Amino acid sequence: MVPTVLNGKKVLKCTHCGYIAEGNNPNTYKLSQKIERNPKDTVTLVDVDVSTLPVVEFKCENCGNDKAYVYELQTRAGDEPATRFYICTRCRKVYREYA
Repeated sequence: MVPTVLNGKKVLKCTHCGYIAEGNNPNTYKLSQKIERNPKDTVTLVDVDVSTLPVVEFKCENCGNDKAYVYELQTRAGDEPATRFYICTRCRKVYREYA
């Protein structure tokens, strides 16, 4: 049920079936939404220009190389630390590190 205005009156309306209910105090409605995350959700990075990134010591598990490009990106809420990404300089495998 979400608060909505119908004929100038605040009511609650079901988003699935359209049922309408009048509430006791329409000025105290609070709208909230639960967002479910799937473990298969991934971050897709597009057009990362590695030529501008710094190179650091990092052991690649894929090819054994010991150097990687590094950058940080805010992938979660603003009050949480940024996620650090490493890109192997040889095979370009991407690793993610949560600080």
